Amino acid sequence: MSQARRGLLGRIAAGAVSFTVLTYILAIGISFGLVTSPQFAGQLENIRVHFFTGAFFIYPIITPLPVDLLLLTDTCIIIYLACFIVAFRSRDGFLAGLQRLRQVGRISFKSSWLVSMPLVSCALLLLVLVSTIILNQSGLPSGTLCNPCPPQAELYALLTYSPISEEIAFRITTLGLLVSILTIWKSRSIQQGSRPKTPSLVVASFLSPESAKARVGLPTITTNGRNGIHWSEWILLFLTSSFFGIAHILSGGTDWGVGKAATAAISGFVLGVVYLGYGAYAAILLHWFFDFYFETFSVGANVFGGAVATLPGLVSLATLIVGAISIVVALAWIIRRIARGEIPTTYKPPEAAPYSV
Repeated sequence: MSQARRGLLGRIAAGAVSFTVLTYILAIGISFGLVTSPQFAGQLENIRVHFFTGAFFIYPIITPLPVDLLLLTDTCIIIYLACFIVAFRSRDGFLAGLQRLRQVGRISFKSSWLVSMPLVSCALLLLVLVSTIILNQSGLPSGTLCNPCPPQAELYALLTYSPISEEIAFRITTLGLLVSILTIWKSRSIQQGSRPKTPSLVVASFLSPESAKARVGLPTITTNGRNGIHWSEWILLFLTSSFFGIAHILSGGTDWGVGKAATAAISGFVLGVVYLGYGAYAAILLHWFFDFYFETFSVGANVFGGAVATLPGLVSLATLIVGAISIVVALAWIIRRIARGEIPTTYKPPEAAPYSV
């Protein structure tokens, strides 16, 4: 691919990322508007639940005291805001990463997650939609989230909380535990004076597997690509993704069909790779995109009306466009990789052995 075409593709991708990040900011703004709206906030405050989180394939841990959904929703939004701040500052930073995307026309694990997330999330959504259509046509319907659904405020609170609880259950407590075992075992070979302290290594393993591995000298995804994922991590990654898909159709209160298990497993696999490559904050934000992001625009349209009512359709259309751009960027990178390889164009016969009698 020529430098001009690569530059054009990079500018288009950078523009798509910038626009999508603006919609993230808009979604957070609408969510703050919802939880401060007297009517909507009042509905959330009147519902008190013993909420649960999960551990090790959604093993339920129920809170002993009931919590109103307004407090739960507020807490989750603050957590998301903190995750976005970390994403903005991660790796080479958002602005530097955006400039690099403009120049080279691709992302990598060295890019800030806030630069990578729009392209990854929209491409994944497009892949899931195409897979859903194929599965439906094959007689494996994906179904719907709920039929009938709970009241709007209650459903919004549940979708606000689910990215955090499900990432704890399927990625952080499982893959994080494995990484902590690998890093602690590796640290035993480090001299006592320079060996990382075990408590800090365990915390880093759960929150940022890449940094924990780097501290003990294990291969990382940033520097070693797919070889930065240990064979045991690959096994657990496939297991957690499969259970993530199955859990969607077995969990109570949902109306998902068999096809949802496959599409959720695809999403779960990508979420796992993102968790291993970036950390807990990135996996939570990617999950946030699927559960909280679209629901916020939908609920905001119902509550506020007016210009906000046009946003769900516009955001959905923009997401599909960015997803298509993401796939084009990925294909262009693959084509460049192939073009750089040494592909023989002529056949050279082996040299003849010297004649002898």
